[in-house]
Amino acid sequence: MIVEIEFYKGDILLSGKQITYAEFLRQINEIEAVYDRIQDNFIALLCRRYDWAVTNTQENPVYIYDRDTEKAYVPR
Repeated sequence: MIVEIEFYKGDILLSGKQITYAEFLRQINEIEAVYDRIQDNFIALLCRRYDWAVTNTQENPVYIYDRDTEKAYVPR
């Protein structure tokens, strides 16, 4: 499964196991609550805690999370 994290530093694709949209939201919300804003370790923490891995695949993401607006959505 591919998800995309969009933010001002650039978009990052992550690969991982298949999860529901509700689970994706839970993971994102948990990491938003605990990541270090000074070091901005959001991606590293998300990957380490939930076994996501940065990828450069050409596959379309199943879910997208925009960190700038803190909104997640399913692309059409």
